[in-house]
Amino acid sequence: MRRTALIAVLLLAGCAGNPPLPEPPQIVRVPVTKYVPLDEALTADCAEVPKKSNSYGEAIRLANARKLALEACTKRMRDIRALQPKP
Repeated sequence: MRRTALIAVLLLAGCAGNPPLPEPPQIVRVPVTKYVPLDEALTADCAEVPKKSNSYGEAIRLANARKLALEACTKRMRDIRALQPKP
């Protein structure tokens, strides 16, 4: 019984012919992120305006100074975004 099964397996294995050829590898393109070097002036910390006293005049001065600091910081952030490459 074993001998018959072994002979059958050997005979059937001979009918397989040549195995199929493997396919050649394909080229895969991978997007690479490119970082843009930034100027030190653009990456500086945003200005912090300290409070000097507790008066109404100081509150007005502080609000105006912080508004100017915020506008300068916003301009720098826009300049940084303008340096980035467009997709």
